[in-house]
Amino acid sequence: MQKVFTRVLIKDEDDNILVVQDRKNTWNFPGGKQELGETPLDCAKREIQEEVGLSVHNLTEVYQGDFYFGDTHWKGYFYFAESVSGVPSMKEMGKIKGIWFVNREDKVNFPMELSGVIENIFNSNLVFHKETMWV
Repeated sequence: MQKVFTRVLIKDEDDNILVVQDRKNTWNFPGGKQELGETPLDCAKREIQEEVGLSVHNLTEVYQGDFYFGDTHWKGYFYFAESVSGVPSMKEMGKIKGIWFVNREDKVNFPMELSGVIENIFNSNLVFHKETMWV
């Protein structure tokens, strides 16, 4: 089975994007590894609920690509949440060390392997003009 991960972009009312601190000095969009029998979309929804306690609805794929972490090949899927319900909070205390909303990619340290994609996402019209509805 191919290794797959998902990441979800969620905006607040000021157009900042939710990030989670998942390592000592590294932040990322919330998401995680696909489990056996899951689609990438199902993975994204589950991971958001597990990590930050939000239910995401109407996910739109904004990027998909191949990544290498060391010698391991991964397929990555990035989604934009058109609507969300709940209040963001740290649900996996052993895994998530912080949550924050940021408006630029240089506000936090993202994984080096994702840096090009993350810069493109922050500067993309596809994401820039989108809004997340909080219901």
